[in-house]
Amino acid sequence: MVNDRDDLLPVNGSALTAHPQLDTAVRRFSSLYGLDYVDDRKVGAMLVERQADIRRTSFGALVWISSLVGTAGFTWFLWAGLSKPENIAVAIGPPAALIVLAVVGFVRVYRQGKRKLRHPHLEGYRYVLAAALAHGVPVTHIPDWLTGRNGSGEGAAALPSYAAPVGSQAHGGAQHAFSRAGASAPLPPKPQAVAEYERMVDQGGSHDEIGCLLVIGAAVGVGTGFTKDMPVAFAAGILAPVAIWFWVAGYRLGKRKSALEARAREYVQQLTAAQAAGAVVPELSPQLRKLLNAP
Repeated sequence: MVNDRDDLLPVNGSALTAHPQLDTAVRRFSSLYGLDYVDDRKVGAMLVERQADIRRTSFGALVWISSLVGTAGFTWFLWAGLSKPENIAVAIGPPAALIVLAVVGFVRVYRQGKRKLRHPHLEGYRYVLAAALAHGVPVTHIPDWLTGRNGSGEGAAALPSYAAPVGSQAHGGAQHAFSRAGASAPLPPKPQAVAEYERMVDQGGSHDEIGCLLVIGAAVGVGTGFTKDMPVAFAAGILAPVAIWFWVAGYRLGKRKSALEARAREYVQQLTAAQAAGAVVPELSPQLRKLLNAP
């Protein structure tokens, strides 16, 4: 089935049906969880709907209300404690109650988020991805929101364990089957700019901080020269042009990264179009996966 979404799917139907044992397992999951997981259009629509539902919970009204109530309660609590009231229990009681209400609100949001992550269609899709990995199918990426991952760690809804049946096709044969499945839709070649983006995206980033420290050092040195009558301290003024050099280098690096990121996003869109045409997209690099998970 084709995919008419703008987002890259973790795995498409062509890859899932290219492996007989995996195809059987996926169709079993489809029957069990009530969604045809080899239909890219249905899977894509389901992922969009479920992600939007989870985002509404994570950034909804209850989160904002709990944040405001918690901030007000904490501020009131500090003011009440520092004002040295005659009856400390009476003074801190109301703000403490607000803080408790805020905590209750955040706990409710957390539980709602976990419950939405356990939606049957998402549960089944995580089993599909686990089965795909167990059979050696290339999975392009696993969205952080799908597993409830926030930063490091497995997340609140990690992929379940799944063992491929004995006698399942070996990875080498599986890759050959996937190559045949995606032969009608070749993958676009990776541009040199994308490879450069993957190499340099995590480099640098501290030019502004270093420049500020150098300017402070120059100011302290020159100030010491004036106040302490120490001519040698004026030599610290040379740090100022060095700071400017760092700032200019950081600006150029940031501008270069932005241009390369745009090329990387274009490449991901090309992969998405190829996948929609039936190509089997290999696993993305950590840098491109991070780009996909970015808001």
